Amino acid sequence: MSNTPPEKVRVPAARAEKQFPAPHTSPDPRVPPRKSPFRRFTAVLAAALALFGLGTLAAVLILYLGSQAVAPWLIAASLYALPLAFLLMAGLVIDGIRRRRRG
Repeated sequence: MSNTPPEKVRVPAARAEKQFPAPHTSPDPRVPPRKSPFRRFTAVLAAALALFGLGTLAAVLILYLGSQAVAPWLIAASLYALPLAFLLMAGLVIDGIRRRRRG
């Protein structure tokens, strides 16, 4: 074991001008980050599809519980809208991860 006091072992912290900003922040804080209109459109489309799919699924369940005939397009809409919205949202998450790692 060493008899050196802890104050002499510690290394002083780096000065502020030597530190680098986080990779996802802009060098100039006044400049907002660039937003893609394609990503915004995809996010709105995915949200609309998810809400539409949940609405059609609720309608199908309510009609079945009421012992009424359900239109085939309503069943097809509920079967295709929710998985498509999920795939779009998963693509947005993967793209967000890729953008963050790329910096």
